[in-house]
Amino acid sequence: MEFCFGLLQTRGSKSSWISLTFLCSMLCMWSSVECWEYFYSDNTMNWQDARAWCKENYTDMVAIQNQQEIVHLNRWLPWKKTYYWIGIRKVNTVWTWVGTNKALTKEATNWAKGEPNNGKSKGSHEDCVEMYIQRTQETGKWNDERCGKLKTALCYAAACKSDSCQNGECVETINNHSCACFEGFYGDQCEHVVECDKKDVTVPDKGSVHCTHTNGNFTYDSECQYSCEEGYQMSMSRPLRCTASKQWSEKPPTCELVQCQPMSKPARGSMTCSDPLGLSSFRSTCVFTCDEGYELAGTLQNTLQCEASGLWNASQPFCVAVQCPDLQELDNGLLNCGDDADVKFSYGNTCSFSCAPGYQLVGASRVTCTSAAEWSERMPRCEAITCQKPEEAHLITECSRPFNDLRPDSTCSFKCAAGFELQGAHSSQCSEDGQWSKAIPACKAIGCPAPEIPSRAQISCSPSLSSPVSTGTPHPLGMVCIFSCDEGHELQGALSMECANPGQWTSAPPNCTAVQCPDLQELDNGLLNCGDDANVRFSYGNTCSFSCAPGYQLVGSSRVTCTSAAEWSERMPRCEAITCQKPEEAHLITECSRPFNDLRPDSTCSFKCAAGFELQGAHSSQCSEDGQWSKAIPACKAIGCPAPEIPSRAQISCSPSLSSPVSTGTPHPLGMVCIFSCDEGHELQGALSMECANPGQWTSAPPNCTAVRCPLLESPENGHVNCSNIDPMFNSQCSFTCNQDYSLDGHDLLTCDRNGNWTGDKPTCKALESQLAAIASGTATGAALAFSGLSLAIWIMKRLKQNANKFELSSNSDIEPPHTTYRNSIDSLI
Repeated sequence: MEFCFGLLQTRGSKSSWISLTFLCSMLCMWSSVECWEYFYSDNTMNWQDARAWCKENYTDMVAIQNQQEIVHLNRWLPWKKTYYWIGIRKVNTVWTWVGTNKALTKEATNWAKGEPNNGKSKGSHEDCVEMYIQRTQETGKWNDERCGKLKTALCYAAACKSDSCQNGECVETINNHSCACFEGFYGDQCEHVVECDKKDVTVPDKGSVHCTHTNGNFTYDSECQYSCEEGYQMSMSRPLRCTASKQWSEKPPTCELVQCQPMSKPARGSMTCSDPLGLSSFRSTCVFTCDEGYELAGTLQNTLQCEASGLWNASQPFCVAVQCPDLQELDNGLLNCGDDADVKFSYGNTCSFSCAPGYQLVGASRVTCTSAAEWSERMPRCEAITCQKPEEAHLITECSRPFNDLRPDSTCSFKCAAGFELQGAHSSQCSEDGQWSKAIPACKAIGCPAPEIPSRAQISCSPSLSSPVSTGTPHPLGMVCIFSCDEGHELQGALSMECANPGQWTSAPPNCTAVQCPDLQELDNGLLNCGDDANVRFSYGNTCSFSCAPGYQLVGSSRVTCTSAAEWSERMPRCEAITCQKPEEAHLITECSRPFNDLRPDSTCSFKCAAGFELQGAHSSQCSEDGQWSKAIPACKAIGCPAPEIPSRAQISCSPSLSSPVSTGTPHPLGMVCIFSCDEGHELQGALSMECANPGQWTSAPPNCTAVRCPLLESPENGHVNCSNIDPMFNSQCSFTCNQDYSLDGHDLLTCDRNGNWTGDKPTCKALESQLAAIASGTATGAALAFSGLSLAIWIMKRLKQNANKFELSSNSDIEPPHTTYRNSIDSLI
């Protein structure tokens, strides 16, 4: 690429400065590039002031970028005795380009031989750099120098502008500038940004992703941060970043189920785990229990849960044996719980007890720690060995030591109270083990042998025996035994006996014999059977049966039993001749072959009914061997009339009266009389009564009830009548009205009563007085007017007569005409 540059001095011919500037501008325009210019001061100054002067008037002190630029400056700049300051200085022992604040690289150095040397004199600080221009030796090279020396300032006006590079650094060259794009950007002005594929950013299962974009969606330096749901963790924690290579820095992570360290079953216990999502994973729970006699330790919880952190909510418990209370050493004894002190009082361990010589253990010799953290037995104790005080009923004991301190070698002698004899040794000695050398003797009462208990008997002895008397049980002197017999038996012999000295009963045991009932006699016309054993025929509990000869039947119980009261359970039965019962039915006439009180089998009876009744059943029957009639006894049914028909508008009353309204099928016996009556306003047509006569027929037919009628009413002269019925029957009504100029004299409404009479006389129509006066006045006024009035009167009378005839016709009709038809007003006639 072509370039241009300008070299100006601040003092000198103004026209030459303008010419150089114009020449530079033309070259830049011709080459379409931006150029930079070099400037130097007329005056010398230290490095700090030189840089301030450059920055105030131009861009900054010259920053040498390549060897070509050094050649150019050495060619164009004038020689100065003090040479030129350039933009390099030591910062924290590092040579640095002050314009860019970048360290000077080894490749970019242009030091003169032996430089930098920080000065030859000791303690000097040559921290700034000068450039040799137009020097005979090592021209264009650099030398470190003290910053306070006075030298010419070498400046430049930059060709790079603020918008020369959008996302990069503008690099100045002699005849050009270029953009060093920042990472991730490209283009002449670094205007483009690298893009990464959006599809590579996937959302993991059980997770989410959130992206932030600095330079545009999914471009360089865009960052996507992943997160997982509770209980899940990312396979990689680093975010995805879009790099300058158009690739994401990482592959998308996955959300993996959080895993907790697997739990193990505790010794002496069990573990039950629930894994809803996966083995030993988030939300897994494990329940721990211990075997009997063991309890959980290490945590207060028996249920552990895997949390989202990948840790269980508590440490794993373990099972330890329950501990029983500590046991104390025995007084005068020893305690032995084994050699392992750690389990001395733990569940399942057994401790044994022993006593010192001369002492014996009272209580259990071994105790075991149970699962309830309690010892299986109470704590024993060691007591001094003594023999038990000899104690037997009626035994008299004398010992060498007090009874409460019978130590070994103590001796005791024995004898019995009066009435008893010694059974065993007369003396005994207490041994080392607390036992008597000989068994303690007993005192046996001197008594009688066990009494013999008779059959069917009970015995009661005083003092009473705890169990039924048996052979070998002693009965002491003075004991009295009383005998009693079972039910139905009686005592034969002594009621009681007593044990007397020297061990004999005062009498022999009695006997119990069965009670006897009175002898039974043979039945007349019958048999008695009491069994084959004549000895018990009439004894307690035996049963006798009875039977009758043919033609006879047993009256009473067929079996009797002898009771404990020596009486038979039932009265003696008898055998009676078999007869049939006398036939008896109302109105039945019976004739039999034998008397009614002796109707034996084969007897026959014939039947008929009294007058007015008919036989229902057999006409005869025969008495059977079992005393029953061969045919059922017939009945006599009264001969009656059918239910009478009740006329309309009538009531019936029969004697004897019926319990309910007469209905078809109800019999009406002969002689019954029925009387009829009619409802109000009706009269009887036919017989008033009828009687049921033989052979079941009524003496007459039922009557009829017809309505009562009144005489027909005619219209009154100069009037009209209007009746509710054409045929004036009971309760019919007739109303009366008069023509105009007539008034009604009498009742305007008549009713037909129950006797066929009207409730009043027929009314009449009378002319009004005003009508008569008007006619007389008209006659006096003149013949013409009279004639006219007479003509009008005749015309009116004709019309009235016509209306009257029309009314009479309509009064006999079922159709009532409108009331306007009968108005006798002048208006109705016009």
